[in-house]
Amino acid sequence: MTDKKITCLACGVFRMEIEALARQGKLDCDITTLESMLHMKPAKLEQKMGRVIEAGQNDKFLILYGDCHPHMREMQDRGNVVKVAGINCCEILLGMETYRKLQKDQAFIFLPEWTLRWREIFTHELRLENPEVAQTFMKEYSKRLVYVDTGVMPVPDKTLQDISEFFDMPVETLHISLENLQQGIDNALQKFTRHNQNGKK
Repeated sequence: MTDKKITCLACGVFRMEIEALARQGKLDCDITTLESMLHMKPAKLEQKMGRVIEAGQNDKFLILYGDCHPHMREMQDRGNVVKVAGINCCEILLGMETYRKLQKDQAFIFLPEWTLRWREIFTHELRLENPEVAQTFMKEYSKRLVYVDTGVMPVPDKTLQDISEFFDMPVETLHISLENLQQGIDNALQKFTRHNQNGKK
């Protein structure tokens, strides 16, 4: 009897990174990504994730999300679902230590996929069309703006300049590898191995 197919069900914010891992032969599974803007609508996200998992009930699912809807833990109770550890996408990519340091420094983190869509996010989703209002908002909650370069695309210098001018704050660039993401995926997939071993006992 062959093993069940494994599908990586991921937030679209990770799309470029997991496609890079797949090209490098480091992620051997089918890939399904959902629109990253669903992060703004947890109930709708939970509904869409549930539909994907229900449709593939004979498959195994690797969930590449943070704790982005309130029933993520219950979703993992299914025998065919494992989740990459991490409270959000930033921690999954950066690792706990770096993420906590940036949080302590009150850094606002820009990941590649959302950086390319920053105007849509801030002006449409967050309703911060007015630069003065946006600047007040950002400076009240953040002391640093940090773009995380995961190496999957060239650093969007012009876009970062636009962000800097809009918020009247400099944007730093933090270069990282995909090591933390890879390790998180590997650790999660090992749960399937343990499940199989326990099932054989």
